Amino acid sequence: MKAKFATFIIPFLFFNNQLLAQDYCFYPQKYYDAILTEVANKNPNVIENLPECLKQDRNLIFKVLLLDKTQFQNVSETLHQDKIFIKRIIKADPDILKYVAPEVRADSYFMEEATYINRDALKYCSWSLLDNKLFMKKMIDLDSDNYKFASDRIKSFEEFARPAIEDNGLLLEFAPPNVKASKEFAKIAINSDRNALKFVHPKLASDQELIDLAKDNDPLPQPADLEKYLHDNYIKKHEKKNLGEFISGEGKFFQNNQLINRHFITKWSKTYNLEKVQLGELKEEWRLNPIEKRNYKNLWTEDFKDYPDLIKRIKKFFAKRRLMPESISDLSTTYLWKIKDKPLTLAFNLYGISNTTDEILSQNFSNVISITAIAQFQQKKWRLSIIDVIFNRELKIDAVYENGHKKYTLWDLYGTDEKDKNPKLIFKIEDAICDYFQIFKEQPNGRYKIAYESKKVQCIENSDD
Repeated sequence: MKAKFATFIIPFLFFNNQLLAQDYCFYPQKYYDAILTEVANKNPNVIENLPECLKQDRNLIFKVLLLDKTQFQNVSETLHQDKIFIKRIIKADPDILKYVAPEVRADSYFMEEATYINRDALKYCSWSLLDNKLFMKKMIDLDSDNYKFASDRIKSFEEFARPAIEDNGLLLEFAPPNVKASKEFAKIAINSDRNALKFVHPKLASDQELIDLAKDNDPLPQPADLEKYLHDNYIKKHEKKNLGEFISGEGKFFQNNQLINRHFITKWSKTYNLEKVQLGELKEEWRLNPIEKRNYKNLWTEDFKDYPDLIKRIKKFFAKRRLMPESISDLSTTYLWKIKDKPLTLAFNLYGISNTTDEILSQNFSNVISITAIAQFQQKKWRLSIIDVIFNRELKIDAVYENGHKKYTLWDLYGTDEKDKNPKLIFKIEDAICDYFQIFKEQPNGRYKIAYESKKVQCIENSDD
């Protein structure tokens, strides 16, 4: 009751007692706990009922938004126009962009920056930008997935549809009718991903040439057989009762293909929340901190020294997303696999974690950069199939995860038989509630796409239940 009283009495006092109103404005921290308690209790009108000085208090609003992003709708107009503040908060929760002022979501420079924080940021973009040829050309060149957010007018142009569908055939699903009905585009899409056949125009669905092109001459086993294979080889039961199953057997069959394995570049450490200690509460918190495997730093560029053109390709990939050169240089190789020699195909993860420079986020967040990719050398250049990427994000680190956050680890390779020259890649995904596998296989154009996702294992109970 005390918290509710404190929150709702503020507007009344503000208008009826200028001395107390000044207190709120000069000593706002005194009221943080009461306000944040109301937010945590799902009160939708907390910010709306505050005086203007609190509505534009950046530290308070930042903490509020970490609890309830919808409250951004009622903050001060000053913060709605503050792009530095908005960028700061969407690095912690990208979906807050949904509640940002329309004019900010119509700013081409800001929205481009937002896509480097959240790959799907353009779903909140203004229609004027999504229908802007210059802007969308740049966005699709940077990431073909941005094609799905473009206006139908933009999507219908060959100069936009062709490069997007060449890179990811499944984007045909989002194409307008004129593109879906084009046999030429259908071929391009299927060559990129055989599954694109299901998105062609109905009049092309029975075209035998397209059906033959989509035929998989190296199919995976039936799901039941594949699940049995994964379970028999990579899933074990804990020796102690009631602890369930867990994933093991990394590199069981293709360990010789594992060129580098440095998974343990991080460690957990126990800390105490100083704010709580000052209030007389001793609350333990766990933080994920960087740690080098040895007493010297392994530079990823040194690990990739036999592939100088791939180093350039990776640096260019990050530089186009405006990552600073020193941030790119500081990444570490967690794993590097050689998948096959003809054509040369590698799979890798580069990873960097550092303490966040944002004081409010310092207790629970870390700054993370990561790329998990499959690289293939064709026609004298490296092409990347991006499995997962994190661009300089402030990620909430949770001890529920062994590695602090969702992570993709190349677990092993899989061959359908002994003569299989195109082994599939088995990735272990560590997610919040469960772990599971995803299998990626090569498509006709050399790109790798997900072909199967396993049943969930190693699950924990949802703490919210």
